Amino acid sequence: MSSHASKRSVSRRKQPSRLIIKLFTGCFLLLLALAVARLFSVQILQAKALTQKAENQRITQTVTAAYRGTIYDRQGNVLAKSVLVYNVSADPTLITQKQMVADRLAQAFGGKAATYRALLDRTNHYCLLVKKADPAAVATFKKSSLLAKNDSVQLGKLKREMQTLAFTQDYKREYPAGAVASQIVGFVNADGKGVAGVEMQYNSILSGTSGVDFSERDQAGNPIPSGIQKTIAPKPGRDIILTVDSQIAYYAQQQLDAAVKAHKAKTGAVVVMNPKNGEIYAACSSPTFDPNDLKNTTNDAIRDRALVDLYEPGSTFKVLTLAGGLQSGAITPNSPFQVPYSVQIGSHVVKDSDFHKTETMSVTDIIRQSSNVGATRIAEKMGLDTFYQNLLNFGLDKDPGVDFPGSDKGVLPSKKSWSKILLSNASFGQGVSLTPVSLSRCVSAVANGGKLITPHFLADVPADPKSLPNWAKQSKQILDKSVCQQSTEILKGVVTADHLVAPGYISAGKSGTAQIAEPGKGYATEKYASSFIGYLPANDPQLLCLVVIFEPQGGSYYGAAVAGPTYAKILGYAAGQLGIPQTTGGAGQNQTATTTGTGTSDHD
Repeated sequence: MSSHASKRSVSRRKQPSRLIIKLFTGCFLLLLALAVARLFSVQILQAKALTQKAENQRITQTVTAAYRGTIYDRQGNVLAKSVLVYNVSADPTLITQKQMVADRLAQAFGGKAATYRALLDRTNHYCLLVKKADPAAVATFKKSSLLAKNDSVQLGKLKREMQTLAFTQDYKREYPAGAVASQIVGFVNADGKGVAGVEMQYNSILSGTSGVDFSERDQAGNPIPSGIQKTIAPKPGRDIILTVDSQIAYYAQQQLDAAVKAHKAKTGAVVVMNPKNGEIYAACSSPTFDPNDLKNTTNDAIRDRALVDLYEPGSTFKVLTLAGGLQSGAITPNSPFQVPYSVQIGSHVVKDSDFHKTETMSVTDIIRQSSNVGATRIAEKMGLDTFYQNLLNFGLDKDPGVDFPGSDKGVLPSKKSWSKILLSNASFGQGVSLTPVSLSRCVSAVANGGKLITPHFLADVPADPKSLPNWAKQSKQILDKSVCQQSTEILKGVVTADHLVAPGYISAGKSGTAQIAEPGKGYATEKYASSFIGYLPANDPQLLCLVVIFEPQGGSYYGAAVAGPTYAKILGYAAGQLGIPQTTGGAGQNQTATTTGTGTSDHD
């Protein structure tokens, strides 16, 4: 073979070797570039994030619950408070004697050992074993006497396991007054957040800010002495004082429950308040509930119908018709009207509760005898524009402003939808709806000299007075004082029967009996809302009470007969509790004002 052929052969053998070397070199350089890029990303671009992540893996955060503020009534009685409890938690991966710990947990806190064992068998680094445990139970759990026998080996193991458990401070809400004013106070959920009543309304004031403990620990869960150890203390919530009087609230609830039972009614509602400043002393419905026993509580019992339920008030609404008519100048107390037993309005017939011949009735007679036809005549004399404006003046188109969740502004049909029959119906409280507390607000304006005030529960926030609304500034003058005086004189003549009188006081009031409307069916023929509203002393009202009994069964359904006695009992008791001076020296019979008519009894 020639020398040239030999050289070509050697050259061909070297070419693959060079390619392989270049290939490996290229791969190496590529990997090196990737490694450098990765290193740059980790060391430079992601350094801060990865450092934080590593730190987070070493640092445990324990949240410390904040103390929730106490709720007091106006006399300083505790309605809701927070008591110290503990949450027991653990890192299951650090516990070796799982069954032993599970047995001790069951002995101290109740429940089944198998349930605790299932939690301890988890592979995650945190589990909550016991929530809101009583301090006494925690102390018992920590005692070595839990061991079945004096076994030093077992005792040593248990002590080591106990060091891996965490006992975190927490709070449990308690309601010392039980069912007293419970629908007003409300309750909190499992996380301590207010979800009903005042607890919900003022949750931002009552709930504080939770604290946090930061602790850097090693893989065994032990604190690192030179590591991060920081504590942010919790900020407690603020206490609040309510306008509620526990004694009045208790008595009102007892009397209401008794009336509902006696009349086999569906439910009932009571409002007791100061007509001058809007402070609510009691607001309840039947049935009620104990917030300490929510497991046996129904939604119906939680609902405070006095504050959130709409209803058509019936003849108690004639107080607004009367005051509006006097304010407009369309009528005077002595204005005469021809009032038949019934009157045809379109295809509808409006009639009074009792048959009578056509009479000449004064405005005073119309209100005292609670004539629906007479109220219709007053509304017609006022005219739609004036009558509707009167309802707007009383705030029926707006929320009454009660500091309670679920408060409703009611139902007032738009003016353009009104007809002659709606004008007639509205004059005696049908066709318009509002809550019991809203009606109490309206009648309070007649009682207090013409100011439309805001019913409310919050009386004070001792630690932060600036957070208290200025309730007085929210009031609005809607009636002349002379109009209120005339209205009160007429309403004094309604409260003449013994069962309507609060002994020792001259009062003013009005009954109501309204048919209950059923959606899509019109008015039910045998379902009524029977009510009575009034205030005392008549010459300087300091107390107002409204009682509504929904759907009484059997016997009378008229407001004066059904709700009147309960109203008088609650009003009289509350007046004594508040120390309101009596206005009569005898049995307390109301003095009947002189009128131009003959009737002085309320037929509702």
